[in-house]
Amino acid sequence: MHFKKVYKLLVLTLSLALIVPYSAYASDNTGIPAVVEGDTNVTPTPPAVPTPPTVPTTPTDSGSSTGTTNPGTTDPGTTDPGTTDPGTTDPGTTDPGTTDPGTTDPGTTDPGTTDPGTTDPGTTDPGTTDPGTTDPGTTDPGTTDPGTTDPGTTDPGTTDPGTTDPGTTDPGTTDPSVPVTPTPPAVQPPAATTDSSEESTTTPNNTYSSNESLISNNTIYPVPSIETSFRFATVEKDYAISNVDTLNFMESQEDNARIVGTLDKDGLLFILKDIDDTWVYAESGVVRGFVKKADLIMDTDADAKVEETKEENFTLATASVDPTENTALTFTKTTVRQTVIDKVYAISTIEDLNVREETNTEARVIGTLPKDALCYIISDVDKDWYFVESDDVRGFVKKELLTVGEEADKLVTETGEENMTLAAELIKPADNKACYYTITSIKEGSISSAIRESMINYASLFLGNPYVWGGTSLTNGCDCSGYVQAIYAQYGYSLPRTSAEQSQYGTKIAYADAAPGDLIFYARGGTVYHVLMYIGDGKAINAASSKTGIIISDVDTSKVVWATRIINDADSQVIDTVNAKSTSTTAYAAATSDQYGEKLGTFKLTAYCNCSICCGQWADGATASGTSGTHRCYGRCSIRNQADY
Repeated sequence: MHFKKVYKLLVLTLSLALIVPYSAYASDNTGIPAVVEGDTNVTPTPPAVPTPPTVPTTPTDSGSSTGTTNPGTTDPGTTDPGTTDPGTTDPGTTDPGTTDPGTTDPGTTDPGTTDPGTTDPGTTDPGTTDPGTTDPGTTDPGTTDPGTTDPGTTDPGTTDPGTTDPGTTDPGTTDPSVPVTPTPPAVQPPAATTDSSEESTTTPNNTYSSNESLISNNTIYPVPSIETSFRFATVEKDYAISNVDTLNFMESQEDNARIVGTLDKDGLLFILKDIDDTWVYAESGVVRGFVKKADLIMDTDADAKVEETKEENFTLATASVDPTENTALTFTKTTVRQTVIDKVYAISTIEDLNVREETNTEARVIGTLPKDALCYIISDVDKDWYFVESDDVRGFVKKELLTVGEEADKLVTETGEENMTLAAELIKPADNKACYYTITSIKEGSISSAIRESMINYASLFLGNPYVWGGTSLTNGCDCSGYVQAIYAQYGYSLPRTSAEQSQYGTKIAYADAAPGDLIFYARGGTVYHVLMYIGDGKAINAASSKTGIIISDVDTSKVVWATRIINDADSQVIDTVNAKSTSTTAYAAATSDQYGEKLGTFKLTAYCNCSICCGQWADGATASGTSGTHRCYGRCSIRNQADY
């Protein structure tokens, strides 16, 4: 009888020696924890010490599934080989030199690292833990506990019920007779990156699923047909000085072009448009044309010379051809000369009085004046033919056919200037040779044209400067919306901060109707993500990416959803404001001791609205956070109590 007991014990020991290592191996490889990027140096929390279960009294059924024990078959005198007594060591399964599995042996390898020749890192020593009764607090939360969870489900606190962690094997389907190949954790695809040529900041401003849907849900207004005005606008002076014996004004940007005027050395001219590295468009007196940059003293050096010598002491250019015959005359409709003159009234004395292109009765008729119609004498008041203007008709009229002086003034006063009949146009100004007999007029020139031209010139000064995500500095770095916001701010226009917000500001127009200075918007998946400033000929200037910085690029029409127009001819105060800034002689001096005030703390100096709930409007001047009494939102904060400001 004693021999039978010894035999049974020997069989039981051999069975356990075969079953336990395989069970532990299978468990290890169905519970490989996912590697978390950035957490590789985190010290793992030691597993909790398991509560010892009731000791079974019958030996293990060697044919049962891995991870389960048949109760009532274990020898009463031994410990359940599938579990570990916290205070003892299983003589048949645990290495006598190892520590209780609930604690970390200071002399062994950190459980988060791989010990050569031992079990996969992050798993339990196969010789110490019962594979069928793993403490739920020690199992990786992203894996399925094979001994305690329904084989068809996963831990309800971690994975969607009814599904299994991709990195584990369903314990209900593992065949214990077949070696299990370890399954590596699922590799997560890298996060999508933003196209480097697009603004990094996106504001989900709608729920549209496509660009087509975005466009269909926004009204795009057609731009009415606008004929470019022939009138000039006066702009700020940008000085330059001739640095060669004879400076030539050319009719086009070519070395062999016709010379339309010349200027002696140290003569004064004014730059109206900086074209490229070689040419500028300039005027000096009545001469207008293209000049080589290499022949000029420009920028601060020129400013210093003008300040020292005084503008009125410089010589001006001499015309080589009649200014009206110069095709470069209207390359820009800007000038530093006075363009608006006082009104001098004249009244037609006959029906259908002809306004002619030249001072003879055989010249082409530009327009006609009905009897008692009003015109204005622009030039040649002391000659037989007056140069007159009536609406957009400009030409010559015989002196004896007009009523002028006090009698004309009296008629205008009695009838009312706004009620007077004007000339009927027969020839468009662009085709009228007499149109630019003088550039002066009784009306202001096209303000928007001057603003657009000046704005593009200003924006071009920052080409090559860096792109910085979230930046608004034209010199130190800005993103696409920060760039246009800063450019527009210099001209008194306050734009929202992001491209998505800017796309809703101003008047939406089709891209085909865009003019220089208008804003172009790109969208993807129904969301606006990039803004550019149009400069004409299918090109735009924009802060494109961190690789390119601020550049001029072709407009990608496949990405365009619309353009917006903010500049218009009603903005006459813009030029006045810009010119006032350029001619300001205000000097800043340090405060004296008696002007010092009490130190109130640290403030942030900006040029934005400083109201208590900042609306982000451009203030056109310095403001400080935490202050009050200087409200510069131009009435845009009417939703708040104006008394607070």
